[in-house]
Amino acid sequence: MYNTTGFLSKDVTDPKTSIGQYVRTNFPNMKPLQAEYKALASDLVIDSMGANASNVGTAVDLIVRLILEPDETPMSALILYPFNATYHQVVHELASLVGRSGNRELAARAAWALALCVSAHRAGAAWAPLVPDLVHSGDFTVDIMLEQADDAAVAELVALRELSEERLIPNLTGPFSLGPTFDLSKLGPTRRIAAEADLIADGLLIDIKTTLAPKTKSGLRPDVLKPSNVYQLLAYALLDYSNQYNIDRLGIFSARYGTLTEWPLERFTSLMSGRKFDFPAARQEVWDIMQQDAA
Repeated sequence: MYNTTGFLSKDVTDPKTSIGQYVRTNFPNMKPLQAEYKALASDLVIDSMGANASNVGTAVDLIVRLILEPDETPMSALILYPFNATYHQVVHELASLVGRSGNRELAARAAWALALCVSAHRAGAAWAPLVPDLVHSGDFTVDIMLEQADDAAVAELVALRELSEERLIPNLTGPFSLGPTFDLSKLGPTRRIAAEADLIADGLLIDIKTTLAPKTKSGLRPDVLKPSNVYQLLAYALLDYSNQYNIDRLGIFSARYGTLTEWPLERFTSLMSGRKFDFPAARQEVWDIMQQDAA
């Protein structure tokens, strides 16, 4: 089974998809990786302030991208209306505010607005009607979009940005690929799944997560590594059939905890598979499986 419209973060959590089956079958040993992650985990720094969790996650991803490349408007925010010049102008202005404004609250509002545009594309107008309604009514403007974030959202994004600038950005080196797609997810005849990673920095494939860990009996929220995060990273790397990005490390930045945890790809796959793993051969297997699914 393949998917040309869904998003990989959902598909890899579904064991019925080809990629979901593959990563579960070949990488069954989750506990050693989770133990390493737990040993390196930090305490919670930024709790939820009540803002929509999904939009916060999307906004933080956009913030990091625009810190690294202030002049590169994320395609995920533009794609909702690919031929609407007015829409693109507003989105470009919002992106510029995120990347270049010295006013942190203004930048946070702009990031929230951009995240709404991304969500409208991913969810569709029926589930995320705000942006399409504004575009169709002629009210899609920078000023109106900046009004969409409430105080909780602004405060949360300002705090998350500051923590990312302190604990993530200084640890990254270029070249950067922001919102990268892969051989099996690029638009075109070879596309078998819709998949866009957060970023690749000099061979380090990073997933940025803003999720909160469950509370313990003592009321604390120690960070945990979810299987879905692991499978997502593995699936992204496997989809890079031509090794375009020279991925040699996999990492997770836990944005609320301020922790960047990374593993060499060889160690990651060896721990998960329980053996020395031939990753190029695995990419070929995934390629062949997904081509067969499309036949």
